[in-house]
Amino acid sequence: MSKAIVVAERDNIAAVIEDGKVCEFYVHRGDMLLNDVYLATVDNILPSIDAAFVNVGYDKMGFLHAHDAIGKGTLKEKLSPKQKIIVQVVKEPVGHKGPRVSTMISLPGRFLVLMPQETGINVSRKIVNQKERARLKSIISLLKPVGIGVIVRTEAEGQSDADIQEDMEILLEKWNTIVTAAETRPAPSLLYRDQDLLYRVMREACSEDVDEIILDTSYGVHRTQQILQNWNMNKNIDVNVYKGSETLLVASGIVKEIKAALQTKVNLPSGGYLFIQTTEALTVIDVNSGKFVSSTTQDETIVKTNLEAVHEIARQLRLRNIGGMVIVDFIDMNNRRDKLAIMEELEIALDKDKAKPQVGQLSDLGLVELTRHRQGQSLSEIFGKKCPHCQGTGYIADDLNFSAPVAEGEIKAKAAKLKIPAQQIKNKTPNYKQNKVFNNPNNNPLLENEQNNNNNNNQNQSNQQNQQNNQFNQQRKNFNKFNNRNNQPKAEQQEQTTIQNENKVIEEEIKEDIKIVQEQLPIVEETTVDKEKIEEIFTRAFIK
Repeated sequence: MSKAIVVAERDNIAAVIEDGKVCEFYVHRGDMLLNDVYLATVDNILPSIDAAFVNVGYDKMGFLHAHDAIGKGTLKEKLSPKQKIIVQVVKEPVGHKGPRVSTMISLPGRFLVLMPQETGINVSRKIVNQKERARLKSIISLLKPVGIGVIVRTEAEGQSDADIQEDMEILLEKWNTIVTAAETRPAPSLLYRDQDLLYRVMREACSEDVDEIILDTSYGVHRTQQILQNWNMNKNIDVNVYKGSETLLVASGIVKEIKAALQTKVNLPSGGYLFIQTTEALTVIDVNSGKFVSSTTQDETIVKTNLEAVHEIARQLRLRNIGGMVIVDFIDMNNRRDKLAIMEELEIALDKDKAKPQVGQLSDLGLVELTRHRQGQSLSEIFGKKCPHCQGTGYIADDLNFSAPVAEGEIKAKAAKLKIPAQQIKNKTPNYKQNKVFNNPNNNPLLENEQNNNNNNNQNQSNQQNQQNNQFNQQRKNFNKFNNRNNQPKAEQQEQTTIQNENKVIEEEIKEDIKIVQEQLPIVEETTVDKEKIEEIFTRAFIK
């Protein structure tokens, strides 16, 4: 397996590439970073939630739970208002939430982790050789001061006594610097920040299996070579400086991987895909077969898709730095042997993750619950922000043009009286103007623009009424003309046929006039014309 590290110091972004795929990002951005140590003051103690809020000099208060405060007794016995305490950021601020802090300080080194407020020696579980565990414990017992705890990291396995002693001295010097700064600086203030990006990446990601390290500055190359020489690792690792015309992140494909990691859909090699969606409480991963149809049976297709999904899920958890509760919805499998194979493969794939995910059982519905330790902000929290229109929901409410019961009843009664469909009256009455409650901008924020239109309608109302009166006067003239023609004397038999033909033409005109009046009925109600009288005149004329 080939492994490379790309460090862009100018952008404070680094990436670990395994077999040509980016599997992990390191980003140094923000005013408050993980593992920062602050001198804070206690602002408020809340026994109801068994926590306290401390002022760390940030725009939001730090959250300190009782379990994260050293000492015995209740939280009020441990802390008092306005008290100065040394805290460390264990969770960076996200959205409207402030940082979560702890008084249990931990200073990570290359081989050791110093715990000043604790006692005892703990060795990493990944070191399984009992003789090596005993050797490391004996070395630490001779080196560490009394009253300070130490955790031996996996990287310490096989290291010499001098290297471990050097790492211990560096960590003790850091802690003495923090204590001295806390005595001299005012609260709140920053006491200590973890090493810069290059040193952090070298400490966390650089190991014997790394083949190449690429940087974008000559000074970074010089520092990297010094670090590798001090760690006796400069023999098999190539350190190069990038000299291309494009930026290092673009040339190495890091920018493309960041954009892909911000998408919800992740394609699998055989045509399947994952949907990854993060909410306030948890992250949901849905596995779909998609276009994967190359297998001979359905069960074989499901198993292959789930196996591909297992490895991609393990990569995406590290890549996106997803923490907290994660629910994985695999494709349903009927065979128990297939279920066990998927769970075993998932455990193996997550074994490389330093966040130590804890995997639950596979339920009957094909769901797997797992938790992953939060390590700073996720990739979406660093490079993304909520949409100003939908506020992160992904949906925008449509215009809600509802009709009140009163207006709906009027429309139905009018349609029954005229014996026409109610929808025809609704179409001729835009947005149901009769509804005085819903169309009030003070009651309905969706109709703020309607108020401007109503002002223009009020100005033209008098002109509309005059036009309507002229239309009905013209209708009356047509009725009079019809009655006069029907009352003419019929002296000769030969003129009777002609009169009948004229009557048919007039009847067609009357039908058209009635249709016009029916369309204008919603407007007639707002005028002084007697609608009932007009309907009676039209009915008598039509019968004749």
